[in-house]
Amino acid sequence: MISKKEFEEMIGRSDFKKVLQNSSKESIRKYLGDEVANMVGYDQNNPNHHLDLFNHTLEVMDSLPKDKYLPEDYKTLKVAAFFHDIGKPHVAKEKNGKTTYINHATESREVALPILQELGYSEEEIQRIGFFIKHHDDFLNISSIDDKTVEKVSKVIERMKTEDYEPSEKDQTMLLDLCKADVTAQSEIVEENGEVKDTRANRVARYNSIQSMLPEARVYKQVKGIDDKKAKLQKRLSGYTDEPKKKEKKGRVVNQKQLDNWKEWMSKPEEERKAIIDEIKAQIASLQAQKDKILESISKNRE
Repeated sequence: MISKKEFEEMIGRSDFKKVLQNSSKESIRKYLGDEVANMVGYDQNNPNHHLDLFNHTLEVMDSLPKDKYLPEDYKTLKVAAFFHDIGKPHVAKEKNGKTTYINHATESREVALPILQELGYSEEEIQRIGFFIKHHDDFLNISSIDDKTVEKVSKVIERMKTEDYEPSEKDQTMLLDLCKADVTAQSEIVEENGEVKDTRANRVARYNSIQSMLPEARVYKQVKGIDDKKAKLQKRLSGYTDEPKKKEKKGRVVNQKQLDNWKEWMSKPEEERKAIIDEIKAQIASLQAQKDKILESISKNRE
């Protein structure tokens, strides 16, 4: 097998796609091993794909944004793209005349790890590359629905965090670019039984929508936590400022305790009541300032 340096020089060439397309399966096997060679000419037999597995892989690599990231980050993403579907033949199952690849992303990471080790990648590099491979389909479920929300995107992000590797904000953005490159290399029109199910343009647009939600999704839990605290304080404040009305049911007062608490509260000196109310209002204002600061930072990052 070739070295890491030789591998990166090969995929870093401007004509890498042509070079690899013109390489024989046996030469691919000699220099990159059996698993990579198994992708060559592998018919994916799925309406989402018009290319064999190897050519799909090369198209994904070629569709990555070249000038968006630092050279090292772009190279890392390109390596991940090379291996992102390598596990598909391991999990392939035919159903209703087409082949499905359930959990292929996780399998692809497992297949890729020993190859990356043999090529000479460090453990840190392997963990990061493995993150991109394993999670390149994580947004797939919410990408196909119309009611994509910041909350749903946030939940996907949270599930990606593991003890082995916690992705940075840059990693999350890069992952969405890998997702977009992946669908860019898929069928232009997805058709089943003579019916159009989806289009490449729609899939890319949906991933763009998810990517635009990333800034809010990253802080969703933090902002929600602030809102929850504010709601509790607002409820407490209303208990001190809004006199309850007597509620009766079948001739019986059902909120007597609330009425008694209000009477006890109003018996306190006005200065004491005012101090308590002012303190709660100050806490609410402080929480709102925290939220505003978070939202402002998101807005600035977008400019």
